[in-house]
Amino acid sequence: MIRTYYELTKPGIIYGNAITAVAGFFIASPKPLAEAGLLVLTLIGLSLVIASACVFNNYFDREIDARMERTKNRALAMGQVSGRSAIVFALLLLVLGAAVLALYTTPLALSVALLGFVVYVFLYTPLKPRSPSALYIGAVAGATPPVVGYTAVTNTLDLYALALFAVLYVWQIPHFLAIALYRYEEYKAAGVPLFIKKQPSVETKRRARAVFYGSLVVLLLLCLGAILQRWIR
Repeated sequence: MIRTYYELTKPGIIYGNAITAVAGFFIASPKPLAEAGLLVLTLIGLSLVIASACVFNNYFDREIDARMERTKNRALAMGQVSGRSAIVFALLLLVLGAAVLALYTTPLALSVALLGFVVYVFLYTPLKPRSPSALYIGAVAGATPPVVGYTAVTNTLDLYALALFAVLYVWQIPHFLAIALYRYEEYKAAGVPLFIKKQPSVETKRRARAVFYGSLVVLLLLCLGAILQRWIR
């Protein structure tokens, strides 16, 4: 049962966002190792807020997930967890995450984290089955974690913070489009609207998969570069 609830939080998404938050933290902090405690608390609070958003997303997408091969075995899609239990779990995660950020980081870090939550749950999630433009809304939420890491140190939205947001926002567009290409049949079967109007060829899918993994490598290198910048100084 514990593993079931753990999987509801979409841990892969949490870990990926945590990496970008660490990069934002390292860029902002003059002595990141000396502020390791703040970094850990920032990651805990942010991860709990993201986990809450993912559980809410799983709840609202449960019917879509049941029609997609990749997601049909998710707990809510299979009825392993009741909708009420999922909502209570999501609310608990949100309260705990917000409390950690409020008590141990900065007001701005908390605000940015909650902005990402609101965009993901209340804008992206309901728009996803209605319009392919949901991609651009969802990218806003995905671009907030490095800003949370940055503002946990600085408590200010300066040009560096906006640059972090812009880089992550732009990065997500080809990343998500690549997913849509090589998962085209699944999204079509689930009734999720896409910008792609006809079934892509096998070669196009192969290239899309390469773009997907290549974009992940680029993101990891960017984050690693930001972290090494502080180690070298």
